[in-house]
Amino acid sequence: MRNIDSIIVHCSATKAGLDFTATDIDRWHRERGFNGIGYHYVIRLDGKLEKGRDVALAGAHCKGWNEQSIGIC
Repeated sequence: MRNIDSIIVHCSATKAGLDFTATDIDRWHRERGFNGIGYHYVIRLDGKLEKGRDVALAGAHCKGWNEQSIGIC
């Protein structure tokens, strides 16, 4: 297991009120050349939490902090 010591909360930078899923972000990230969704969790507009990247894997969300953090969007 990774040594996780930080949680990083991101802004989606999308239009206000736009509801999207972890699957949507996974597709957007793949279109940009990533190997899947960079965040570990996604919080939907209704407050429900969706799983993204497995927490056992380093994220792709914050350069220099991916190895020791969990990314939430």
